[in-house]
Amino acid sequence: MKEDLGFKRIHERKSYATEVIFSHNEKAYAGSVKNISLGGAFVATSSVNQFSSGDVITLSIPYTTGQKHVKRKGRIQWLNNEGFAIEFI
Repeated sequence: MKEDLGFKRIHERKSYATEVIFSHNEKAYAGSVKNISLGGAFVATSSVNQFSSGDVITLSIPYTTGQKHVKRKGRIQWLNNEGFAIEFI
């Protein structure tokens, strides 16, 4: 897991478990959002080894009805073996 680097989040993260699709360089990947806030999210994915800090992804988050999606761009802030944390931009 990520080390505590002495910073405090501006927005509190909430647990959130939903499957998502995200894209990077016009390629789609699968993952799941584990927690989310107004400022960012943690995305668990088996494709984590294909990304680096600073990469920009587009995350497609489904509404609870599943009929619509919210798309948000985010910059990868850090990664671990499970996935990565993004800051929405």
